[in-house]
Amino acid sequence: MQLCRDLLAVTAAPGCTAPNPTAPFGGLAECHPFDGGTVWTRAVGHALPSGGDVQVFALSRGPRDHDFRPVDSTELAARLLSGAALGQLAAPFAAAALTATEFVAATDHAGLRHLYAVQGEGWAAVSTSALELARLAGAPVDRSALAAFAVTGFHLGEATPFQGVRKLPAGTRTGLAKGILEISRYPSAAADEPDRADAVTAMADLLRGSVERCLDRHPDTVFELSGGFDSRLLFAAVPPARRAGLRTLTLAAPGSADAAIAGALATRYGTRHQVIDLARLGALPPSAAYELVLAAARRHDTVGNPVALGVLDWVESQVEPGVRINGQGGEICRGSYHMGQRQHPRPDPALVDRLARWWFMTNEAVNPNALVPDFAERAQAQGLAVIRAAFAAYDTDWLTAIDHFFLDERVHRWVGINFSGACLDRTIVSIYLDPRFLAIARAVPPAVRGGSGFAARVLERLDRDLALVPLATGVRPKHLPRRYVPRALAEYSVARYVRRGGEKLLQFARREAQTAAGTPALADLVVRHWREHPDLAEPALRIGVVREDWLRGLLAGRHGADAATVGFLVNLAVTAEEQTPVSAG
Repeated sequence: MQLCRDLLAVTAAPGCTAPNPTAPFGGLAECHPFDGGTVWTRAVGHALPSGGDVQVFALSRGPRDHDFRPVDSTELAARLLSGAALGQLAAPFAAAALTATEFVAATDHAGLRHLYAVQGEGWAAVSTSALELARLAGAPVDRSALAAFAVTGFHLGEATPFQGVRKLPAGTRTGLAKGILEISRYPSAAADEPDRADAVTAMADLLRGSVERCLDRHPDTVFELSGGFDSRLLFAAVPPARRAGLRTLTLAAPGSADAAIAGALATRYGTRHQVIDLARLGALPPSAAYELVLAAARRHDTVGNPVALGVLDWVESQVEPGVRINGQGGEICRGSYHMGQRQHPRPDPALVDRLARWWFMTNEAVNPNALVPDFAERAQAQGLAVIRAAFAAYDTDWLTAIDHFFLDERVHRWVGINFSGACLDRTIVSIYLDPRFLAIARAVPPAVRGGSGFAARVLERLDRDLALVPLATGVRPKHLPRRYVPRALAEYSVARYVRRGGEKLLQFARREAQTAAGTPALADLVVRHWREHPDLAEPALRIGVVREDWLRGLLAGRHGADAATVGFLVNLAVTAEEQTPVSAG
């Protein structure tokens, strides 16, 4: 089995010719021919023993099942070729198998490890890189996809910035033979019916068991620790006797209580605590900041915001490789996506539009003043249209539909694009995306999960002391949800909790963005570099969606740009430099 950073597989139908890539992956790829096609790979490290006559390419580090049992090359080859038990593999995961006549690839049940595909006339291709496929196919820029991205900050469904290049769906196995792309959904992981009568105990037992099995296999696992609820719950799942010497990691940002709260916990329990101060990003030379963001755009195929991804890449450069437990996906257990929402029998367009403007078009939208007017108008309409289409597929009540959307779209694409790059450098453990965790959470009614009430009871079951330690909001988890505990209303900390909740209302009313920590400083440095080297920003104009007068004003210092807008411009410039043709659509 070979861990591969990059993969491109191309096949043609009999009598047809597929496009021939020019020096794929910078000319560093190894070639593997098979009947009717070729696979190019760029490896990481040395190969492990193979699965017999089958070549196995791991596209994420450390394939394992949900209980942390490693899956070797022979077993992985059998699963890929048969399609059996793929749902038992933990996300993020992707791998491919190659025989003399067949190529197959699969991605995890949540679609976190991104793979892309093209179906051409008499040929087809699969790759880890949307950019590589766009080059191969001569794919024009997809202006509709760009429009939706401009107002949401992420691509939805199978969309990419390039026409005809699609992201492979979550939980699918893809065969490639004789110029045909065959995509099939594999069975989900079998799970026992959740115990609705005692979901708190079931969830606590699952979390503790998962954490203990992880530590048994990987004693040096790093736990991400902040002042938030999701990391607190996972830390509580560590048995007290195993906390001393545990590795913990915290990102410190100006104005955030995360470092202070996490530091106090680390001192109290004797963990080995690493703190990375995001304020140090501001000390980077503008040229270094620009190169960091540019590299992130290329590495992630211009599919995400390279400013935010650049911050994460900078953080990762300071952390030793290894196994990392993160809190992504914990929101579904806490019902946090339901904030400001009331229950309704079904989604309807008015509810969907309000939610879209509340969450996405406030936080991660490109500044509309930067966009050509007709494109800016189209972006609003297109963004709402794709979000409405997603919700139309959910045959359920409104709050449950919100859960589906955030997991199937937001976590799938926004979190997934980060994991797709990071899973090659370290083993990522996302316990909150374990199908068993999701099944228990979904079995709990939204009214019970709301306000983090259910999750707080799980935390209390795991560790009563940690449930009394205030979060960054100032509220003690024990007192959640606030509406059930009148005493909590008398606490000074609740004022801060209310203020934090009100901030979202004010952002919505004022159309203000809530940016990720570290991104404003990095975006400002990129703009400073552009002002010294305006030729680096000007290629973004070639796509035809950015106002030239606005960009000239930015480069002249007449106004600034937020992180979402800077990231969008970097992506456009990379796309233009790739000489991808632009469609008229």
